[in-house]
Amino acid sequence: MQAPTLDGIADHEPLAGVEIKVSGADSVGSAANVFGKWGTTHTDANGEFSLSHDECHDRRVRVEARFSSADGDLRVLGPASPEWYVLKDTNDVGDVATIDLKGEPFGGETGDQATSQARTDAQTWIFYRKAIDYLASIKSPMLNDLTVHNPASTAPNGSWTDPVLHGIHIDPQFTNDPWNLAHELGHAEAYPREDGEDCLTWALSDGSTHDFEEKPCVAFNEGFGDFFASKLLTEMGDAGLITLPGYHYETKPYTRSHLVKKGLDDVYSAEHNELGWDQAFRVLTSSDVTSRLFGDGEGKDGKYVGDYAGSCAGVGAPTGKDDLADAIRVIGDASDQFGLQNGQNPSFFLFFERAVDRLGGFDPADSDRYQQIVAPTSDVEPHELYGC
Repeated sequence: MQAPTLDGIADHEPLAGVEIKVSGADSVGSAANVFGKWGTTHTDANGEFSLSHDECHDRRVRVEARFSSADGDLRVLGPASPEWYVLKDTNDVGDVATIDLKGEPFGGETGDQATSQARTDAQTWIFYRKAIDYLASIKSPMLNDLTVHNPASTAPNGSWTDPVLHGIHIDPQFTNDPWNLAHELGHAEAYPREDGEDCLTWALSDGSTHDFEEKPCVAFNEGFGDFFASKLLTEMGDAGLITLPGYHYETKPYTRSHLVKKGLDDVYSAEHNELGWDQAFRVLTSSDVTSRLFGDGEGKDGKYVGDYAGSCAGVGAPTGKDDLADAIRVIGDASDQFGLQNGQNPSFFLFFERAVDRLGGFDPADSDRYQQIVAPTSDVEPHELYGC
């Protein structure tokens, strides 16, 4: 596509995996609306396709596209999207011959392709297609098919992801915001890995899932979505799949003073707030948490942790748990879901104990130390906990 407005998508990025339909009619005028379908296919990794059909008579030919994958794992549309975008219409009946689209699709032509909805559909497709494929490549595939509505026809309280059907609905103000798109994908990734994600349904009904004090199951999901967005964009950027903007999506843990300034002055408030859970995921996925300085919650430290010159990597501190896949693995999979409600309301204790069960090289002693690290008013540094 040409001149995308979504950060991270390059100009002339190919549209891979888009469904293509070719059909023909034997007359013009009123009968021209009666087209017989000749076949369908999907574009390849370069956004190219070919489809052959033998026809003995003159025909009017129409080539159309829609943002729907071959296996049904992704569908993208908006309130102004047609069922099919017309890429080429010969308009006249003639001898059927090779039709070369010359790279036309979604390049600013007339008709539906020239609309802002066409551009939004195209760049939204590129982003989510790349993201879903990347998650599969790190062995954390989406467990449900995904439909993305961008912009959403109904988004009264901002973007949201259906906790039951897992469809994504993007608020119009965030149509071109990759972080927001990634945050909602984090919800769709997590919901089928959780037991009790329907707690979000009740939270959405009161107008927001971002209140300062939420139920732990709500705060957990929003905190994971925040972490997931920054981590996914960073990893996709490092992999060369997207071009990060001038600012980078930071994934370091926050200082304790930053948490306290935001009102998280104890473990209870941190477990009921998405920032507290964002922090828990950032701490868990630190490549070497003992090389970080968190402060004591009372100083004037910056937003993100500083660096400690030493390291406890050789004396028992976990290392190599810094991938997005590790965080997703802790939540679980379809057969081993993380319990979020009733007696299993998520807490830092349950979260890090689950990491003990699901991550190699992370033991009960690590769980205890990490709980102290994420406590906003703790005054002990990770390297002190590990004795180096």
